[in-house]
Amino acid sequence: MSNKYIITYDLGTTGNKAALFDFNLNLISQYKEDYPIYYPQKGWAEQEAEDYWKSMIQTTRSLLTDSNIDPEQVKAIICDCQMNCTVPINKNGEDLMRCINWLDTRAANITKKFRKGLIRISGFGILKLLRFIKITGGAPGVNGKDPISHILWIKEKRPEIYQATYKFLSVKDFVLYKCTNNAVTSRDLGNTSWLMDTNLDVLDWSDKLLNKLKIDRNKLPKIKKSTEIAGKLTEEAATSLGLNSGIPVFVGSGDITSAAIGSGAIKEDEIHICLGTADWVAAHTSERKKDLVHYTGSICSAKDDYLCLSKQETGAACLDWARDQIFTGEIAQFGDNKQELYDYLDEIVEKARPGSKNLIFTPWLFGERSPLNDPDVRGGFYNLSLEHTRSHLLRAIYEGVAYNIKWALEYIEKLVGQSKTINIIGGGALSDIWCQILADVLDREIKQMKEPNLGSTRGSAVIALVGLGEFKDFNEATHLIEIEKRFTPRSETKPIYTKLYKEFLKVYKRNKKMFKNLNLENTP
Repeated sequence: MSNKYIITYDLGTTGNKAALFDFNLNLISQYKEDYPIYYPQKGWAEQEAEDYWKSMIQTTRSLLTDSNIDPEQVKAIICDCQMNCTVPINKNGEDLMRCINWLDTRAANITKKFRKGLIRISGFGILKLLRFIKITGGAPGVNGKDPISHILWIKEKRPEIYQATYKFLSVKDFVLYKCTNNAVTSRDLGNTSWLMDTNLDVLDWSDKLLNKLKIDRNKLPKIKKSTEIAGKLTEEAATSLGLNSGIPVFVGSGDITSAAIGSGAIKEDEIHICLGTADWVAAHTSERKKDLVHYTGSICSAKDDYLCLSKQETGAACLDWARDQIFTGEIAQFGDNKQELYDYLDEIVEKARPGSKNLIFTPWLFGERSPLNDPDVRGGFYNLSLEHTRSHLLRAIYEGVAYNIKWALEYIEKLVGQSKTINIIGGGALSDIWCQILADVLDREIKQMKEPNLGSTRGSAVIALVGLGEFKDFNEATHLIEIEKRFTPRSETKPIYTKLYKEFLKVYKRNKKMFKNLNLENTP
């Protein structure tokens, strides 16, 4: 099987990480092409959809050149993507406006259309909430970051674009259309649009919700399983990519659900953490589970089950903020070698003792989704003094993200049960010191997976191999997903982290009104 290959594309927030795998899940080559994100107004976050397609063309050609393989040997391609983004296209596959990114909160006020009511729970009128729960298994956020809110915003604020829209697509579905001329989406992305009936006997768009909100069903793509074929690569797309036409293009999934596969935590109730730009805690489950108060619950997975999930808006993005604002000199020093820069930052963190001299950092730099769902909350350093150094500041960021993850883990474990070991993936998981901090704060063994920053792309490769029939089921792939290192909790850190975590949990409650007052102008 070594002469057969799959190309996977992870269309993330900051760029496209493409990878070439053989049928044994061996990584042959990888390449990343960055693209920008724009913030034209407060609360707005946008990207050019054509940048996704251009990055796919560039990364494909680079992979073929670097690996020196014959395009004939590429037997399938598959994408995963950042979730909860919306691209309206016309019939020619041209985007009608910039993609509304998952960070965007412009539609926060629009959510009143589907959540108002006299008796309210978590910002929802109870009758409307119960309707969403019965149909979708959960409910949209009040911050307007979901496709249901994006579509309603476009319909109200940009009616000419709504009328001209052929299909509303996610990021990966946009490039799938470029590849196949077919408008399809995966179950997980349909689910997180909050317009889909996720009951196992339906798994299709909900006419009840669409009719209630007056959204045209014809403007939505067909929902398929991640392992199904979206279509064959067209001649035009094949010429652009440098591949052979006619190869299967799989439906794929969102980055969260593909990463859940690539984490190796594939069996029921096995927990994994992804520490990327955003972070999340999740586990596969056979039934829908939910905790709406803490915006934690189940979405359709890349398999034929659900993924119980608590997603947080800014994880390793907090480190990138510190890198760009505090370590500008070092950025110039290391140039393009980002990994050496991050290794250097790890060394700085290790100079500070656990607890960072009682300094607490809250990582809510762009609002938060779970376990608190509030677009107005913001991050900060608490208990800062003249005694604190850059090492303390940086370590507090690592620890603050860990506290936030622990908060999410508590609600996940209430739903799926406690786990003594947790798999970790994502770019942040490349940091040994961060993995050790997580082990200490969570009081769990952390298993750092091999090449953790390729969790989504490896998961997509597994999805394609299942679709091709190379694996009979997903469990067959577990022995091919390797563990790099194990980190065990250190008893000497427990007292300080227990103390600081308790204080961390009090920060939001004590400052909720302040956040609202200071950031009210950010609400569209």
